[in-house]
Amino acid sequence: MAVRLVIVACVIGLTAGPAHPSGAATASKTARVALASRVPVARRQQMGAIVRAWSARLNANDNAGIARLFAVPATLIQGPYVYRLVTRRQIALWHSGLPCSGRIVSIAYRGRFATAVFRLGNRGATKCDQPGTLAAARFEIVGGKIVSWAQVPVPERPTSPGTVA
Repeated sequence: MAVRLVIVACVIGLTAGPAHPSGAATASKTARVALASRVPVARRQQMGAIVRAWSARLNANDNAGIARLFAVPATLIQGPYVYRLVTRRQIALWHSGLPCSGRIVSIAYRGRFATAVFRLGNRGATKCDQPGTLAAARFEIVGGKIVSWAQVPVPERPTSPGTVA
């Protein structure tokens, strides 16, 4: 999958650089639970709706629809690469390179971030490289739009008080 995304990046004229490690979670489990409980219910509902819309559009292969969920410019991080996409066309094209669909298993909330755990599956005519496995993505949502998306490690326990399945 990484090779495919690099090819997509070259085709749409993106530059990529190493991901900054500051996105890594450093808070203790207790602090994460406390922060999750501080996200107002209405905000969690809005963020959850955006993440579910992203997943539904990904599963339907609606890349243009996915792009409309993003603010521009947007930052997408996968592995060691950071992509700054400046048009919705670039966002749609980047998503077209993702080979897997994802059924949401859980969503956890912390501030303006929602971290979703997905069970991977085939996406349309594209064969998923690891169907049935879990993957996670962190969405940063500001003003009702996704401003950053990052593939992150699957949390050890995808359920906690700030999590909705």
